[in-house]
Amino acid sequence: MFPLMQRSLTSPLIRIGAVLVTLALAGCSSAAPAESGPAAAPAPESGAFPVSVEHSLGTTTVERAPERIVTLGMTDADVVLALGEVPVGIASPYNFPRGVGVWAEDELGAATPAVMGREINYEAVAALQPDLILDVVSGGEQERYDTLSRIAPTVALPAGALPYAPAWQESTELIAEALGKEAEGAELVARTERYVTDVAAAHPGFAGRTLTYIDAYGAEAYAGGRDATAVQLMGELGFEPVPYLRDLQSEETQILVSNELLGQLDADVVLLYAFGETPEQALQQNAGLGTLPAVRDGRAYWLPDLSLSAPSVLSIPYGVDTLLPFLEGATS
Repeated sequence: MFPLMQRSLTSPLIRIGAVLVTLALAGCSSAAPAESGPAAAPAPESGAFPVSVEHSLGTTTVERAPERIVTLGMTDADVVLALGEVPVGIASPYNFPRGVGVWAEDELGAATPAVMGREINYEAVAALQPDLILDVVSGGEQERYDTLSRIAPTVALPAGALPYAPAWQESTELIAEALGKEAEGAELVARTERYVTDVAAAHPGFAGRTLTYIDAYGAEAYAGGRDATAVQLMGELGFEPVPYLRDLQSEETQILVSNELLGQLDADVVLLYAFGETPEQALQQNAGLGTLPAVRDGRAYWLPDLSLSAPSVLSIPYGVDTLLPFLEGATS
């Protein structure tokens, strides 16, 4: 899932005038980037171009096969890498040292893209001289999109998707379309769906069991709503949300749950992620979590990484394979 993204990833815009100065300088320069900077991605086949891509904020036309791709959405880099391209810049809201999680390290190889944090620096983006900006798994903010579009053609949140929570299939297909690789994107989606279907078929005991996803952030507990990407993925394996979350009429993908209502989150299986803390530290800060029967009885699992919190075609097999032994034990 995307813990606290709607609250913490909406970056304040820097002064537009400074950005436009940077853009003008970048647009006037024909020099190649310094050798010490990130290498450009190999150019894909250009027969599909130009392509026009529809997203939540309009239509973006990509005139030619992009060679300098910047990814700003949470899992956009995973998809680009899975499609055989290497971004020159990656925004990593989770502060991965190389921009991506361990599940994407093989695809990244020896490349050294510029890595940015969760606060987008528009001058830094412009300095990379991108010819395509992907901001797909994002909040879909109009002002941010408008600013990025002055730098390079930009693809935003898929049409109809909730902020930071497009289905992984949607984001994969949209990025593949922008790269002129629709067929490859469709195969990535089909292959990952086959993997999930095979896991579900091999574990019929998952069907109908309840599952809750919780982000432990200090003294606060955020439960994944029915539209949260992690919850949807677990649903594809057969799990169901607890009634409290299933029946809650809210479009929020994360829901702050008070200590008085924590008991409503108990389930056959509870997945938790503690931000920047050990499970022990998280339980010290939020003792209410320790009272959940699932936590007391060993049916709770503290996720070791973010592979299932923001699922992608690369992180899903890695994360599910890691989680399977626990799920098998908890549902036996």
